[in-house]
Amino acid sequence: MSKTTATLNDLIEVLNDGATFYRDAAETVEDGTYENLFRRMAACKQEISTDLKAEVAARGDSPASGGTVLGALRQVYTDVRAGMSEQPEKQFVAQLEESEDRILEAFREALFESDRAEVRAIAQKHMPTVNRMHEEMRTLKQHLQARAS
Repeated sequence: MSKTTATLNDLIEVLNDGATFYRDAAETVEDGTYENLFRRMAACKQEISTDLKAEVAARGDSPASGGTVLGALRQVYTDVRAGMSEQPEKQFVAQLEESEDRILEAFREALFESDRAEVRAIAQKHMPTVNRMHEEMRTLKQHLQARAS
C-alpha cells in the first residue's frame, strides 16, 4: 500500500467514525432539530468519505471500510453518558465537537504535513466543508454551554 493510500485511508476511517457517531446520535435524541442536524452532518462526512474511497480505488488499492478503535470507544462512552443525562443532546454535541476536532486535525495534517502533492490537493478540496462542519459544532457547543450557565 502506498503512502498516499495509507493517508487517504486514515482520513476515511476518521470520517467513518464521525458519520457513524452522528447517525447514532440522530437515532438516540428525541429533539427533531438535533436529529436533522446530526443526519445532515453524517451525510456530509459520508460524501467526503465516498470521494476519498473513489480516489483510493482509482489508484488500484482497497479503501478503508471501517473506523478506528478510538472512535468506537468514544461513541460507546457518549451513549452511556447520554443515556444517564436529562439532556442527551448536550452530551452528544460535546463529544461530536471533539470528533470534529479529530477530523479537522487529520485533514490539516494531510494538507500541511504530507509529502504527497495528491494528498495535499485532496485535503485542500475538502477543507472548506471540514472547517464549516467543525465551526458549526463548536458554535453549537458554546451556545449550549452558555445557555446552561
